[in-house]
Amino acid sequence: MLKWIFFDVGNVILNDDPEMAAYYQLIFEAIQEQKNGITFDQLLAERERSILEEREGRHYVRVALKYLGRKQWSKYEGEIVSYLQKNLAQLCPLMGPIVPVIQELSKVFNLGIIANQPSNVIDVLQDHGILDYFKVIAVSQSLGMSKPDDRFFRWALAQANCSPEQALMIGDRIDNDIRPARALGMRTLWLPLTQDKKDYTPTTELEKKYFASLKRACVSHLLPRNQSETPDAIAADFTEIIEQVRQIDED
Repeated sequence: MLKWIFFDVGNVILNDDPEMAAYYQLIFEAIQEQKNGITFDQLLAERERSILEEREGRHYVRVALKYLGRKQWSKYEGEIVSYLQKNLAQLCPLMGPIVPVIQELSKVFNLGIIANQPSNVIDVLQDHGILDYFKVIAVSQSLGMSKPDDRFFRWALAQANCSPEQALMIGDRIDNDIRPARALGMRTLWLPLTQDKKDYTPTTELEKKYFASLKRACVSHLLPRNQSETPDAIAADFTEIIEQVRQIDED
């Protein structure tokens, strides 16, 4: 019987696709400063290769290192990450349909967060009026731990005074959410949302190109390779989450 449900934040509560589009645009601007002739299309092609062939979750860093080298990338990385963090609220909009799901589940279960996010994501969730639904909040930058490290999950479970078997992890990624949670004995619900479910329209030309690339290769859509990566349930839309949770709870 489930007692706790833990949510990821990126692409579960907040849409971080616009943020990643901005990340790639900033990497491209850094590459342009080096005048090495790489186009944005080439950059995105390497992104897709890194995801599809290497299953690289941190594809953005891999791509940046390939075209800038470690020394040059070290000059830009801090500034880029700082910019993204300062503009988190604008770059990661709330996905509205998740709110009634959170509200409904909070009536039955204790809710928590386990997320690789900057510390100010707490302020963003507060501004959206949903922070108080969560009784345990594990944010990577605040704790100095990140998924898929099992210590991060164990910390959240300890704060909740909950055994893994009584907890469910809802996340969009097999590598960061499903596999490590399953390894601890938690139940898992995979949420691989497509772009149309997130209700966001890219505006600039480069952003449109990034979103086209996202359709061709997306870390959230990499399929499980074995039993250890296979979730207990899958929800393709927000409307399916509550029913899937009920089925897991009754199992």
